Amino acid sequence: MEKLRGEVDRARIALEKSGAEQWEIMASKSKSVTVGVREGEVDKHQASESLGLAIRLVKDHRPGFSYIYGAENERDIISAVEQALASSRAADPEPALTFPETAPPEILLETYDPEVARDNVANMIRRAERLASAALSADKRVVHVHPAEVSSLVSRVFLCNSHGLELCDAATRVSAGAAAVASYDGEQEMGWESRSACFLEDIDERAIGIEAGQKAAAYLGAKPVQDGLYNVVFTRDVAAEFLDILADGLMGDNVAKGRSLLAGKIGHKLVSPLVTIVDDGLMPRGLGSAPFDDEGTAQSRTVLFEQGILRGYVYDRLWAGRTGTLSTGNAVRPSLKGPPGVGFTNLHIAPGGGDQNSLVEQMSNGLIISYILGAHTADPVTGEFSLGASGHLVQKGRIVRPVKSIAIAGQILDLFNKVEAVGADLRMFGRSGSPTVLVKDVSVSGP
Repeated sequence: MEKLRGEVDRARIALEKSGAEQWEIMASKSKSVTVGVREGEVDKHQASESLGLAIRLVKDHRPGFSYIYGAENERDIISAVEQALASSRAADPEPALTFPETAPPEILLETYDPEVARDNVANMIRRAERLASAALSADKRVVHVHPAEVSSLVSRVFLCNSHGLELCDAATRVSAGAAAVASYDGEQEMGWESRSACFLEDIDERAIGIEAGQKAAAYLGAKPVQDGLYNVVFTRDVAAEFLDILADGLMGDNVAKGRSLLAGKIGHKLVSPLVTIVDDGLMPRGLGSAPFDDEGTAQSRTVLFEQGILRGYVYDRLWAGRTGTLSTGNAVRPSLKGPPGVGFTNLHIAPGGGDQNSLVEQMSNGLIISYILGAHTADPVTGEFSLGASGHLVQKGRIVRPVKSIAIAGQILDLFNKVEAVGADLRMFGRSGSPTVLVKDVSVSGP
């Protein structure tokens, strides 16, 4: 952290001499390790460390930005400040851009695990081996597992600005994932499972591996179903992908640009009353949780849909200023290579009651959809989608056979309006998550 602060102090001195009306420094230090095994041998070992900072400033009401990694001396820092000044001279005036003047409240969040920071490669190899072994043992038809990987990330950030704001935070992340291949009678199917968490104790490599192997074996013998309207149980990961499609319309910048199907509809009932959608920047152990966002505004819990009624959007300071509202603490910076933009912290559908089994029993006849392909092709403005899918056919509350080579099509608001039940089994997948969801009358077609 001392080197991090040293770079920040050098940049601060240069910025104070620059004549900028406002400025901000975001510094980050991280260390990541990934280990993978294949057929009992280590086939992947990647480790990296980074130290860098990003500079934003406003001069003559024009925004400027630059970034630098691995600064070797004071001259590198001065050069980065000069680049930010040069970019501001080429920019249009932006009177809505301001930086926070007050610090967010001090909140203790569980996002840093010392065990992850102390972890070593030998332990990671053992966990990767346990992951691969579990996938192979899940079903006798599983013949191959690759990749089987575990990874860790330790990151620290320091943020300060010209208003005297000084903030720091630290977080850890650990992940494990495996792809298993099952084979029978000349047919092969693959299953993938992964988990990510802040704490090492929340990752069970054996359970992840078994689920990957079971998924692969469960698809053997899959074939399409007849075209028609089906009641569908979407597994948690699939429901989260549909939430991501809807989420584009909840971003304040998209609303302001006319690229949201939700623009101008606050207060309207748009989806099923069973659907409540929340972005919670303070979720315990959430991967997107932090006391402050990537420009220093306090993160918070923002209700976006409440029992089917649209309640609001998410904003960073720029787009909040442009639209005459307040930041919701949703400035997100994917990396230091760009300024922050509007994003989500821990976006999820609020849990209801029951689990996947109870929703399947409630559905009685229909489909379980556990995989979709092409969610990125959905139109974020109209909400229209047509996606490849696979899963299982259900009759009288029981799984009959696996299904593949089908497509599901519709419109995202219509889909969420047809929600019949929401489970209690919320799981986060990175920064978005969902419980199991039951939807009626979904359009399904075969090849």
